[in-house]
Amino acid sequence: MFPDGKTQRVRKSLLSLAARTPSLQVAASLLSLAAAAGLAVVGIIAAAWVGPWSCSAAPPPATAAARQPVVLATIPVGFNPRVVAFTPGWLSAYVSNAGSNTVSVIDVGTRTVTATIPVGRFPYGVAFGGRGSFAYVANRDSSDVSVIDTATRQAIKSIPVGSNPRWVAMAPDESFAYVSSTGANAINVISTATHSVAATIPVGLAPRGIAFTRTGRTAYVANSDSDTVSVIDVATGTVTDSIPVGDEPRGVLISADDRAAYISNTIAGTVSVIDTGRRLVVATITVGQNPRGLAFAAGGRIAFVANSGSGRGILPWARSCVMTIDTATNTVAGHAGVGTDPRWIGQGLGGEYVYVTNTGSASVSVIELAR
Repeated sequence: MFPDGKTQRVRKSLLSLAARTPSLQVAASLLSLAAAAGLAVVGIIAAAWVGPWSCSAAPPPATAAARQPVVLATIPVGFNPRVVAFTPGWLSAYVSNAGSNTVSVIDVGTRTVTATIPVGRFPYGVAFGGRGSFAYVANRDSSDVSVIDTATRQAIKSIPVGSNPRWVAMAPDESFAYVSSTGANAINVISTATHSVAATIPVGLAPRGIAFTRTGRTAYVANSDSDTVSVIDVATGTVTDSIPVGDEPRGVLISADDRAAYISNTIAGTVSVIDTGRRLVVATITVGQNPRGLAFAAGGRIAFVANSGSGRGILPWARSCVMTIDTATNTVAGHAGVGTDPRWIGQGLGGEYVYVTNTGSASVSVIELAR
C-alpha cells in the first residue's frame, strides 16, 4: 500500500494513462484494480506490460529542420540527477544529484564534470545569486537549502525551510529567492543578504515550479496537487490570482515579453499556455507522457519540453523524448531521443543549446536545434 498522499496520485496516474491511450484498453482492468486497491505490484505489472511511450509515437517533426532537436553529447553525472542550472556567465552548469546527495559542476567548454559538492539529502532545485557568487540548492528530504560558495565550490550554510522544498527561483534583482515547500503548501522567501528565511507565502497544494516575470513584479507557482497556478504579487507577497491548468502542473516558463506562461502538466501530458494579461489558459498543447522541464530557444520561437515518462517500461524500443514546440502555432515541431527519464532543462547561452537531466541514466544530454 502506498503512503497517504501518494495513493491518490498513483491512482490518478494509472487511470489517466488508460483513459488517454485507446490502445491500452486491454490493460484497463489491471490499471483499475491497481487504482482502486492502491496495490503497487499490480500497478507495476500493468505498466510494464503496457510498455512506455516512445519518440516513435510522437507527432512527426516539422519540415523546418531548425525546429528539430539534435543531441550533441551526453555527460555522466551523479545518481538520479534532477535540476540543471547555468552560472550567469554560462561557463559552468550545476546539476543536483538527488540519489548521490551531491551537486555536479560541469565545465561547459569541455563538457566534463570538474567538481562534486556534497549538499543535503535529495537535492533538487538550483538557482544562483550574488552575480553567480552563490548557488542555492533545495534539499527535499532534509528540508533545507544549501548555500554554495561557487569560488570555493563548498557548501557554506544550510538554511532550514518548509518541508520538502523542491524549486528555487531567484528574483531578477537577486535580493531574494523563492523556494517552493511542497509539504507546507507555501513559498519560503530567502533573503540573499542574510541567507535566512524572511517571509512565507501560502499558495496551493504541493507547489513545485516557480518563475518570475522579467520585471520581477510577479511570480507564477505551479501547484501540483491543486491543478492550479498561483500568481504572486512580489511587492506585497500575496497571491492575487489562481489559474486552473491541467492535471498535476510542475514546470513554469515565462516568455521574454512576460505575456505568456507555459505550464507542464505531468499527468495530463500537456502544456498549458497562459495569457498573463488575462490570466487564463488560451491553449493546451498535447506532448509526451509526464512532461516536466521547459526552456526556450531561437529567441523564444521554440520551447523545449522534457517528457519524463516517455522512456519508462521494459520494452527494448523504449526511448525517452525531448520535444520542441513552435510557440507561434502552439504545436509540437520536433522531437529527439535522450537518456532515460529526462526531467528538467537548463537554457544555455543565448538559447543556442540546452542541457537536459536524465534521471534514469545518471547523465545530462546536450541538445541544440538543427542548423
